This record gives sequence, C-alpha cells and structure tokens, in this order.
Amino acid sequence: MTKPLILCPRRLDWVAAGFEEPDLARARSDKSLARFERVALVLSGGGALAAYQAGAYAALETCGIRPNWIAGTAMGAINAAIIAGNLPHERIFRLRQFWQELGRRTAQKRETPMRRSVRGWLRGNILARHRNSGEAASERPAIRAAELRELVDSVVDFDRVNSGSVRVVLGAVNAVTSAETYFDNDRHVLTLDHVLASSVIAGMPPTIVDGQRYGGNAVSVASLDDARPADTLCFVIDGFDPAPGRGGVARSAREIAALRRNHDLRRMISLLGERVPPAQRDADFRKCLAEASQATMTILHLVHEGSPEQLADKMADFSPDTMRRRWQAGESDVATSLAHPLWLAPPPRRLGVVVHELRGGIVAPPR
Repeated sequence: MTKPLILCPRRLDWVAAGFEEPDLARARSDKSLARFERVALVLSGGGALAAYQAGAYAALETCGIRPNWIAGTAMGAINAAIIAGNLPHERIFRLRQFWQELGRRTAQKRETPMRRSVRGWLRGNILARHRNSGEAASERPAIRAAELRELVDSVVDFDRVNSGSVRVVLGAVNAVTSAETYFDNDRHVLTLDHVLASSVIAGMPPTIVDGQRYGGNAVSVASLDDARPADTLCFVIDGFDPAPGRGGVARSAREIAALRRNHDLRRMISLLGERVPPAQRDADFRKCLAEASQATMTILHLVHEGSPEQLADKMADFSPDTMRRRWQAGESDVATSLAHPLWLAPPPRRLGVVVHELRGGIVAPPR
C-alpha cells in the first residue's frame, strides 16, 4: 500500500518582502511522490488573481516539489516564465519581486474618485461614439505594455527558459484566425514576446510573434495530450474558473474532462489488450492497441475564485493586501492538497486519470 505524503511544519522568511510568516508544510520525498515521472504545472490567466498561482508554487517549492513540465497562458505565462527562468532557490524570491513591483506600479496609477468620475464620463461618451462608428474602444490596462515588458525581462533569464531543464508550453490565440497556438521550448526559442503573446492584462494591445498578431489566452491543460505518455502528477492552478451553474465557461474544468475521457479510454484499451493472446490479435486489433497506454495521471485542480460576480474588479485589484491574501490562499490550498491521505494514491486500475479539486479552499468529491 502506498504511504501518504508526509508533511512537517516549516517557517519561511517573509519579513523582508512584507509578507506575514505562514506555517507551511514541507514534504519529504517518499514512494507516493517518487512514482511520478512527470510533475506538471498548468497556470491560467486571471489578471491579479494569478497571485494565487505564485503562492501555490511557493508552497510546492517549499515542499521540494519541482515541476519538470509547465504550461501557462496570460498572467500564468508570466508565472511560468519566472519559474522556468530562474534557479530553484531563486524562484520564490523572483515571483515575490515581480508581484510586489507590479502592485507598486499599478498603485501609482490608481485614480482619485474625481479623476475616475471624469474618466468614466469620457469613456461613456467615447464608447457611444465608437458604437455609432462600428469601432471598439479599448480598456485602459492597469500597467503600460512597455512597463510590463521591462518588469518581466528583469525577473526572467530566457537562456535558462530555453535550456530545456524544464519543458515550457505557452498558450495564445491568433488575433486574426482565432486559432489557439502553443509555443513550446521543445520546438521554439521562447522570448519575451512569446510570454506576452496572450495579452496578459485586459486592455493591452496584441503582440507580434513571427509576423502574426496574438491577443488572447488559450487554456493549456489540453497541451498535456501532446506530451509522451508518463505517470504524471499535474497541478492545474486557476485564479478563476467558474463552478458549474455559476455562470461563465468553466474552461479548465471542461479541458480536464476531455483529457480524462481520452486517457481513460487509452487505459481501458490497454487492459483489454492484456486479455487477448498475441496470436489472436489481427491487424485491426493491433492498430487499436497502438492507442493504448498504461500511464496514469493524478490531477489536483485548485481554484481560487469561482464566482463571476465583479470579476473585472477582482482581476484588476493589484493592491498589496489583496495580493498577499491570494498568495497565502495558494499556499494554503497546496498544503491541504498534499496533506490529504488519498490524493496521491494511484488511480483505480481501469482509470487513466483521477481528479481532485479544491475551490476556495473547499474540497470537492474526487472524480
């Protein structure tokens, strides 16, 4: 029987960064973790809500869990680049540096009530004029694109991103064709443009990559389907993913469901193949068996925010206190996940994927 992951308390040095000291758990390497050949981290967008992802990664790093495959889109692409673009012992510091500086710069641009009222009146008139002319008015981003580029460049070593020590996949949407595209450091030399290609903050203009305009984010869970089969522990960390029936489109949940159907089918083909002697396998059967896989995947889906109410305001709230709470929520949810006695156990033999979920710190039944 596989033993559960053992956790023990450890304190972090947060004083210099202005964060409170949380009580965190540090994982010891044991059989339940060692059985995974691939540790994957999937990071979505969500603007300021993505500070939750940074805290979640900090908890993983503190527990000694280091992903060797990372997918990111929108703000998640920035978090992914910071993680892959730094030495392990520097990653938490660089994440903290980025989010604190981003909060400082956006706070400088925060408007007084009078300026906000005047700008709202002007925007209303401009929107009306654009509607009459058939054009769209763009929202003013929380930080200028040039400032964000400078900030990301200061915390990411792209030579390290492209070294291949960590597989990195960044998702974006072609602004002309609407096709979802994945930039992969296994096939591309990733640059700052690739990181910013999914318009990481609302209101930012499209980014040009190889002469193509990219201006939207693509959920990256599906990119695991292109990876070679391997026993995988996958953390899918969403700043926002609406719960079923709460409005909006639960994209990560939908992608996870599709991934699960595919991998469960491949697992069942493998089990059926075991029951048929080689001498009885005709050409058609062998073609079907080529789709089989014995690899399994354990997905821990962590969602910070599931309510679409006032989502735009939440995504734009880069205030230090709010981001500190989101960071700490990410740490807490990872600690809860790793401490669960059954979550790292192998899936039932007939299943290729098992999914465990936390939403807002609340554990959902396993799927």
